[in-house]
Amino acid sequence: MRERSDTAGNASPANLILIEQSGAKHAIPQSSSATGMLEAEQAMRHHDLQLREVKVVSRHTAVARWKVGELGWRRVA
Repeated sequence: MRERSDTAGNASPANLILIEQSGAKHAIPQSSSATGMLEAEQAMRHHDLQLREVKVVSRHTAVARWKVGELGWRRVA
């Protein structure tokens, strides 16, 4: 049995998924979910993007999810 050292925290690859108002989805590979979270924050601040939802997904599980509403972005997962 192998020992697994996870000193880098949650370093498993993740995807940043941007969902536009039109429903088009863009998956952007990230080196980790932490990197995906940072990129998600930048995407939500970028006013030129017409997004309705932003997700960070790692191993087929949503790590975090935000939806845009009348008062701005809110975290829903």
